[in-house]
Amino acid sequence: MNNCYKVGALTCLLSLLVGCGGSSSKSQPGSSSSSVLKISGDLAPSVNQSVALIATLEHDMSELASIKWTQSSGASVDLSSAHTAVFAFDLVVAGDYSFSVDYTTKAGTRYNETIDFTTQSQLNQLRVRRDHSVREGNKVSFKLSAPTDESGNVVAGEYGKMTWQQTAGPTVTFNSLNTNLMTQLFTAPKVTGDTILTFTVSATHPNGEVFTDQVHLLVQDTVAVEDSLFEKYQDIITAKVWPYNPNSKYANAIVDCVYSNSFTFANRCATAKLPLIGQQTLTPTIDDVMDRVVVSHPWMGDNFKQFLLNEDMSGDFLLLLRSVNAIVLSYDIRPSFYWSATGAIYLDPDNLWLTPAQRDVIDVAPDYRSAFGLDLQYLMRWRYVKHTEYASSFYAPDLRIDRTTSDLIPELGSLLYHELAHSNDAFPSNTFNDISTLSLYDEYAKRSAAKATVSERLLANLPKNSAEMAALALVNFHGDAANQTQKNYSPGDITSFFSNDVAAMEYGYSSIREDTATLFDATMMSVRFGIQRDVAVTDSPENATSETIIVDWGQRGRVNAPGVAVRTRFVLNNLTPDFNSAEIMALLPATQMLPPGFNWKQVLNPDNPTASVKSSIGTKIPQRMVTRPLALDLKVNHR
Repeated sequence: MNNCYKVGALTCLLSLLVGCGGSSSKSQPGSSSSSVLKISGDLAPSVNQSVALIATLEHDMSELASIKWTQSSGASVDLSSAHTAVFAFDLVVAGDYSFSVDYTTKAGTRYNETIDFTTQSQLNQLRVRRDHSVREGNKVSFKLSAPTDESGNVVAGEYGKMTWQQTAGPTVTFNSLNTNLMTQLFTAPKVTGDTILTFTVSATHPNGEVFTDQVHLLVQDTVAVEDSLFEKYQDIITAKVWPYNPNSKYANAIVDCVYSNSFTFANRCATAKLPLIGQQTLTPTIDDVMDRVVVSHPWMGDNFKQFLLNEDMSGDFLLLLRSVNAIVLSYDIRPSFYWSATGAIYLDPDNLWLTPAQRDVIDVAPDYRSAFGLDLQYLMRWRYVKHTEYASSFYAPDLRIDRTTSDLIPELGSLLYHELAHSNDAFPSNTFNDISTLSLYDEYAKRSAAKATVSERLLANLPKNSAEMAALALVNFHGDAANQTQKNYSPGDITSFFSNDVAAMEYGYSSIREDTATLFDATMMSVRFGIQRDVAVTDSPENATSETIIVDWGQRGRVNAPGVAVRTRFVLNNLTPDFNSAEIMALLPATQMLPPGFNWKQVLNPDNPTASVKSSIGTKIPQRMVTRPLALDLKVNHR
């Protein structure tokens, strides 16, 4: 970003477009003399600024290149994006800095460029996160950090009079449904070559001063692929990703097989090319798993590995991961999903970040389903709790807060149990020896047609019964329009439909696969981590918060409720045949009712709903109040 409130617009534009003064591109032997490597972006930054250095090579597509930034002088900066064309970091210490970039084209030609600068004396108190590169057609989000004082500490109050203006590049259209000016969402335009877009943001600080910042986006030209399955069926333009372990025996195949726009039905990968982990070993190590990880940023793989090392004390995740061929961790994934077409799971890295700099790179576009069912008169809410408190802390996105791997357990742990329930539904461990050399998609299609998946057998043996809830699931999770009868349903009506049926939560009505997964994830979180899931039917006031919605009916630990427990046991027996399902069921606490007539926050303690509830807004309490958002009943998805 380039903070330009004290310099002219022309100066800012020049600083974006010209390379480092006095330096030159130094190509390796064999490189083309017609191509020039340029560094543009924030070439005269100030202290506390979010800086972007952008590497572009004439007549080359940076999305196909291998890029590495290194720092040779100055106070150390965060290197989370040092492998991308846009190197973004915060400058917190004044002084002299030097950086260089190595750029290797797809053909193997190498270039190098260096940039030196001395920080400016002006102080930046407005920061837009985060300058980055993106493939054309992919989704983009920018966000403001909370207002701070001159030392970088968060202050009371919020920014006022915020404006966003595009000042360079092909015109984009901001998402008109977004009403939060702390963020902006849009789709990257189509381009014919690497193209830099620049946006200027202005806001009034709580101290009354007006500050301005700039943020840059490098839109990368890509090679169009007809019949791309990701674009056609997932509405995804995949981000650029790499094998976490470049020395893995699967490194040359894994990206094309699981997260590439070139993935088509015709070139789907045979299992011999990328088999399930469990086809190679029934007792995988963490290194075996990491050989199957694909990342958009190396820290995502680092954090995932540390989570497995530090938090998977039971070994569940290693065993459950046998049923996938890859784990994809990319900044643009939301919501998380398992896809039978590839055999991989795709995890939203919002569940993985440990530092603010890591969080900065994650796309903040909302789950596309968040606008479904808004004209209904009820809400169904859920949360994970431990000892009458929220199991997880809420970290406001504009605050700069660190986490530990143990902080990830409630969200990443439940997410893994959920997505791996899907993969084990498709390929439980007792099927590994029966998988042929066909693609995993073909193998899954055969099992589904034979109604041999766990979810198909659950449906046949222990089905749900509420036609009303099944129809409402089409509204809440698939985007169908509600009819007048559904619009007229009261919370009491929903209580009658849901409480007398046998689903674990409302999301279980969205598909037979979600029915299975929502029985499994809550069970394992309860037994392994002592974390239980609440589900409740509430009203739907205009301003829905945990203090304004009133519980009509609710339960804690519904997976062990009468009528539901037998289905939970069935899923355990068939989804994880090498787990001790009898022992797991014996460890489940009894289901507890949530008292009606109280708000959602009060029933955290169902035995004493009038008791005060501790704050859970992060390990560092900010200087201002933060409202914890309600969890929608659609956190995860199967595709």
